[in-house]
Amino acid sequence: MRHLLPLLLGIGLICATGRAADIGEAPLPSARVAEVVAAISRLLHDRYPLPDIAARYERGLARELKAGRFEGKGPCALAETLTRDLRTEHEDRHLTVRCGAGHADDREAETGPYHGIAAVQVDPDLPVTTIRTPGPWVANEDGFASAAAAMALAARSHYVIIDVRGNGGGNGEIGVFLATYFFPVGQQRLLVRGVHRDPAREEQEWTYGYVPGRRLADAKLYILVDSHTGSAAEGFAFGLQRAGRATIVGQTTAGAGIAGHWEDLPGGLSLFLPTKLLRAPDGGAGWEGVGVRPDVVTEPGQEMATVYDLIRADWPMARENPDFAQVITLPPDRRPSLDTMASPWDTGQPTLPQVERCRLISDDPKDSTVQLMTNVCSQPILLEERRSAAPASLRLITLESGETLASKVTAPGGWWIMAVCPQGYRSSVPVTEENTDPISRGAYACVKG
Repeated sequence: MRHLLPLLLGIGLICATGRAADIGEAPLPSARVAEVVAAISRLLHDRYPLPDIAARYERGLARELKAGRFEGKGPCALAETLTRDLRTEHEDRHLTVRCGAGHADDREAETGPYHGIAAVQVDPDLPVTTIRTPGPWVANEDGFASAAAAMALAARSHYVIIDVRGNGGGNGEIGVFLATYFFPVGQQRLLVRGVHRDPAREEQEWTYGYVPGRRLADAKLYILVDSHTGSAAEGFAFGLQRAGRATIVGQTTAGAGIAGHWEDLPGGLSLFLPTKLLRAPDGGAGWEGVGVRPDVVTEPGQEMATVYDLIRADWPMARENPDFAQVITLPPDRRPSLDTMASPWDTGQPTLPQVERCRLISDDPKDSTVQLMTNVCSQPILLEERRSAAPASLRLITLESGETLASKVTAPGGWWIMAVCPQGYRSSVPVTEENTDPISRGAYACVKG
C-alpha cells in the first residue's frame, strides 16, 4: 500500500513571487531570459500531468518571448510576468515562478507559532468540539503533535467541526493524519489518487494504520470551507466527502488540485512545478479548476451558525441512542454532483440534507419502544447498523423507496434490531431483543399490519 505525500503549497503562499519587484533591479540579459523560458517550457512538457494544458503553456511562452514581453525585466519583475501569463493561459493556482529560492516557504511555515492548528474549543453545553486550522500544514514533529493534541481534546465528542476556512494548504500528510481519526482501526480508506504525466506512476493516498489516541469513528464530522480553502486543505475535505464520512459546509473551494515541488531555474529564479493531478478514489475527476462543492452551501460568515443549527436539530434524536449508533451514510458514488442543489435526485446526486428529508420518523403505534423509519423519497437511502463495543462490527442497509425500518435499542453495546419491509407492512417476527438473531438473518416475512 503506497501513500501519496504531495507538497501542496498554500494558496496564500503561492500568489506572491517571493518579494515585490525592485524598481531598480538590473534587467536580465536577453540570452538569460530565453534560458529561463526554455527551462520552464521543458519542465512543463516533460512533467506537467495534463499534456494539452502543457502544450498551451509552451505556445503561450513562445509567443510572448517572440513579442519581447519579457525583455528589460529584472528577476522579480520577470517572475511576476511569467506567473501572470502562465495563469492567463490556464489558471493552475500552484504554477508559480519566483525570484530567489522557492523553498523559503517551507522554512517560513516551519517557524509558525501554532503549526497549522490555531484553536480548539470544546462546547460546554453540547458534545461538540471545534478545531480551527487555518494552516499552513507542515508535516514535521510539531505539526503532527499539534494535530494529535487537537484530536485528543475532541476524543469524547459526538460532533466534530474542523474549520479549514482560509487554509491555503501545505503538506497533505497532515490532512491524512486528521482524516484517519474518523475511521475504525483496521479500516484504512483510499482518499485520493495521484496521476503523473506517466500514468504508470499512479500513487495513492490512504488513511494511516495508526494514529495516537482515541478514534472518533462514530462522531459526526462537519468541515467548514470557503473560497480561500485550497490545495491540501481541499484534498482533506474532498477525500472525506467522497468517503461519505463528512458533511462539507460553506462555499466552493479554490480549485488547486495538482501537487508538485520546486525546481531551480537560470537567473536565480525558481518554479513550483505541478506534477501530480489528484483524482477521486474511483479515478474520477478531482477538484482541480472546479473546487470542492459543499453539501450545504451558505453565505460567507454563516458556516458556523449553519452547522450548529444542524447539530441542534440532530442531537435530541441522537442522544436517545446510548451508543450513538445509527447514522446516515452516503457511498462514494452518491456524493454531491456539480450542482449541489439539484432536486429531485434524478437530476444529480443527493446531498446529505436531501437524504435527511427522506426519513419519516414515527413511533410504532403497537409498541412504544419501537421506532419506525420510512423512506418517503423515490430513491433508496443507505443506513448503518453498528455495535460500539469491542469487537466493533458494522453492517450497511439500503432502505428502498417506501420501505419502513423498525428499530429498537438493545442493552449498551448490543445491536440495533432492525426489520425492513415495504410501507404498510410489518415484520411477522416481533422486533424484540429476544428476536435479534432471526431478524438479523432476515428470517421473517412482511405482513399487512
